[in-house]
Amino acid sequence: MLPAVNIVTPLPPNTIIEWVTLDEIQCEALRAGTAYWNKLRCGRPWPSRDELNFRDMAKFLPYMALLRVIDGGADFEHRFVGDVMVRAFSVPIQNRRFSEIGVDAPSLIRNSFLIFRRVLQTRAPVFALQRIGHDVREVVYMYGERALLPLGCTSDSIDYVIGLGYNQKYVQPRPARPTSG
Repeated sequence: MLPAVNIVTPLPPNTIIEWVTLDEIQCEALRAGTAYWNKLRCGRPWPSRDELNFRDMAKFLPYMALLRVIDGGADFEHRFVGDVMVRAFSVPIQNRRFSEIGVDAPSLIRNSFLIFRRVLQTRAPVFALQRIGHDVREVVYMYGERALLPLGCTSDSIDYVIGLGYNQKYVQPRPARPTSG
């Protein structure tokens, strides 16, 4: 199990991102997307973008965004955005780079860069829970679950990231983690 890490900066006030394991993700669509990704990778670090078959992804496609990695993570570009993801934000994200969206929604993009770059840093899938502060106006949700899954043609490069997201307007209390002691 990964240690709980709460990130305070450079996020907006009252926003928390907690890195978790897949076991802590509740949304079935995110779990299904991760299972599909695991099936495609066949023991490799990650599958390639070319292996994705959108027909096989129908169960979780609305919850998905496919982003191209630009210059090793200097930027990310939305290549596909499902309906659930489109409705989660008050700014358009389809076919736009983070750097473009950041002009309209700087708080959103600070959060997004942090989460997506973690995939590049860890070279592994990333799972997170988000609690968004009331001061972040670019989102229409207060709680979110995230699964970010790397894609690449070789085991040396991550060219795309699948971002799966589930959002709720209200924060649900989360059971306390058992303390070791």
